[in-house]
Amino acid sequence: MVFTKENELYIFMNGGLIYKKWLKTCQSKFFDVMAYDKYTLKSIKKA
Repeated sequence: MVFTKENELYIFMNGGLIYKKWLKTCQSKFFDVMAYDKYTLKSIKKA
């Protein structure tokens, strides 16, 4: 599940927060690095 709230982007997996990004400053934080591995890691890029 992905959603934004004001200046923040949140990504949840299995009910737990795994990633948060502050949009104005472009800072980000991973909370659960085990949620991704070499088979599931994808990057989101602007078109």
